[in-house]
Amino acid sequence: MGILQNKRALIVGAINTHSIAYGIAKCMHHAGADIAFTYQNEKVRERVEKIANELNSNITFPCDL
Repeated sequence: MGILQNKRALIVGAINTHSIAYGIAKCMHHAGADIAFTYQNEKVRERVEKIANELNSNITFPCDL
């Protein structure tokens, strides 16, 4: 049982596998958290969805801050 079991996290800024947000999401996933991701626009949506699928998440939302 991971330290983040039954916890949820929202990840903002995971554009590719070299981003800090991706590293954080990966660690949180391995610790047991359920992860949701945001993407800035339709241009990067597919890349973020690919990362989400890699970390067993199907939750992505548009969010332009």
